[in-house]
Amino acid sequence: MDLSGPVVFSWLASMLCVINVSCSNDFVTMKNQSLGERLKPVLEMFSHGLHQANLSQPEAPVSDKSYSLCLADLYKLGSNFKALDAFGKPDAGLYEGDAVWLGNYDECLSIVGFNYCLANLLINATKLGVKGVPIIDIRWGLCTPVSCSNEDLMRALQYFQGRLELKYPELEAVTPKSVICSQSPPISYNAGVICTIVLLSVLGGLMIIGSLYDEWLQFDTKKLKRHGRWLYCALISTVEDISSEDDDQTDDDYYDDVEPLYGQEASRQWNIQGEAKQESLLVRFFLCFAVTRNLSKLLDTRQKDTSIGSLNGIRVISMTWVILGHTLFFSLIYYTTQNGAVVYEWSKDFGFQAILNAFFAVDSFFFLSGLLVSFLTLSRMQELRSVKAWVWFYFHRYWRLTPVLGLTILVWMFIQPFFGDSPVWYTNTARTSCEKYWWTTLLYINNFYPQGFASQCVGWAWYLANDMQFFIISPFLLAPLFYAPVIGWIALVSLSIVCMAATVAIMVSYDASVDLIGMVQSQSNGYGLDDNSLVYEKPYCRIGPYLVGIGLGFIMHRIGNRKVKMSPFIALTGWLVAAGIAISVLYGLYPTYHKPEVAMSRAGEVAYGTLSRYAWGVALAWVTFACKYGYGGWINNFLSWTFWVPLARLTYSAYLFHPIVLMTFYLNFGTPIYESRYLMAYFFAGNLLLSYVIALFVALAVEYPFAALEKLFMPNNPKEKIESYHRNQQNLSL
Repeated sequence: MDLSGPVVFSWLASMLCVINVSCSNDFVTMKNQSLGERLKPVLEMFSHGLHQANLSQPEAPVSDKSYSLCLADLYKLGSNFKALDAFGKPDAGLYEGDAVWLGNYDECLSIVGFNYCLANLLINATKLGVKGVPIIDIRWGLCTPVSCSNEDLMRALQYFQGRLELKYPELEAVTPKSVICSQSPPISYNAGVICTIVLLSVLGGLMIIGSLYDEWLQFDTKKLKRHGRWLYCALISTVEDISSEDDDQTDDDYYDDVEPLYGQEASRQWNIQGEAKQESLLVRFFLCFAVTRNLSKLLDTRQKDTSIGSLNGIRVISMTWVILGHTLFFSLIYYTTQNGAVVYEWSKDFGFQAILNAFFAVDSFFFLSGLLVSFLTLSRMQELRSVKAWVWFYFHRYWRLTPVLGLTILVWMFIQPFFGDSPVWYTNTARTSCEKYWWTTLLYINNFYPQGFASQCVGWAWYLANDMQFFIISPFLLAPLFYAPVIGWIALVSLSIVCMAATVAIMVSYDASVDLIGMVQSQSNGYGLDDNSLVYEKPYCRIGPYLVGIGLGFIMHRIGNRKVKMSPFIALTGWLVAAGIAISVLYGLYPTYHKPEVAMSRAGEVAYGTLSRYAWGVALAWVTFACKYGYGGWINNFLSWTFWVPLARLTYSAYLFHPIVLMTFYLNFGTPIYESRYLMAYFFAGNLLLSYVIALFVALAVEYPFAALEKLFMPNNPKEKIESYHRNQQNLSL
């Protein structure tokens, strides 16, 4: 429905006056007045405004019926005190970030004929003298007649803003951005929802059938063994150890080391005569989904002596760091805090900067991915001599990543909407992007198209797109390193220099500076997530740690299992240099935030934005190298602790599903929360636990079964497919 400008202007102006009256501090005058007397001048102005609007706009671009209905509903608003009471009202503390005026969601929806809407106003805080936060994003709860659509209210705000600017030019700092109303009924059971529920039910049924059949086999085997009637070589789990990406042995080597239950012969029984009995394809299909088998594989902490045990600890700590940073970050970007500006004060705390800079954890994953691709592929380069081998090389990668990613998209689009209902719940419109751009995510090009996190389907999958793109080009670096190391190193260094130059050019051209949380903000355009599509999610700006990992992987491949002799002085120096580099990266912006008057030079900003990620990769390279070759001490003991092994196998699913956990949590708040360190720590603990619990179910339902299905239906793809380093479903080191 389209309302004429004067109508909506009069309506909103009256609404603001109502709020002003209700928030008046003149209690002496008001205490002797009834509510009707207090609102009488407002209602008179409201009625007069509607009358003038009707006279001045007789030919509104809407039908007479809808126009009359809206007018009637707007007249009712002035006399509906309950609706006015449900409106959001400004509280004290705007300069502290209290910009969420939600009102009363339930009260509004309880009124027949009214709907709750949330208006979004952007204020240029710099013009208002607010330091540290360039944009204040105000969320204003409105209780409006159901006859007024999102578009009607948006036009109202724009018209209202334009009229006010004529009288108060300083209000130019305020820009209406959007209006989103709650849905009634909230969610429909469309085809997508039904198909997703059916798919999840099928997966659950397969897990139950596979588990029951596996238990029957175990029972039958024990019974037969007790009677000594046959020699049984148990059915093996055809699931590769898909998350032990740091383990460089082949599948044959792995299964030779484990107990008889996981022998190398797939799905065979041996009768008394010693003749092999092959299980049917259908039986083996069900066993791929057996929870008992997959869980035992996931919890198995045994590793080869040749494995790089420290990677498990690095992987889990990095994933924990990501969830910690997102716990804080999501509370800010989803408008659920009443004192968001306090984070600016926290940034002055030296220790807290490590939390705000949690985005470097993603660079840890890039480093691990490059290291493993290099270290494990180079050891099998002789097997990659045919086109078929390289086809499997890429197919295997896509197969391991995509099923879980596809499930994430389905859950995000069709299941997660059922898990919330609050004033801010319907403001999260990111999932609607999946209707248009889901295919870009599944093709791993979502970091290029569409532009900006807000427009992407499952925006956090930008990392997977980068990692897949790095993986695609990796053979063009690994082949020269293997056959002509000098040329390979020249190619590796040259690519690094080109990518550094690209980052410098982008930052200079777009006048971009580095924000504390690892993001980029344009000096001319102000802060925004879309600005980060320039640098933050682009492969040529993020490949640095990956290239460092490839270089280290080559060095470790050439060393092999030989011992590395190093003097204590050199080892200590290496640790001190690595620690210094890591601290410089994490706390390099501390002087600027601790003392704003000590601003980093433009050259310093560009240098930090260009080199910090390479430097982080170098620091991790030393940690990995020293731990692998006996110079890690207690640090290696901690990072190689077997406790990390099962958790490391869950990091891929945890990465994909933890944002859904966080958004579901924060978007269910009906009132703004007061941001504090202790409350964030409490939230973090719960989010971490729930993310890993969900990751466990996803791994058992999709991740491990699909890894087993690959071997089941493509059994004649043994050594050429270099399966062991693909054993991790993502090989991203997640």
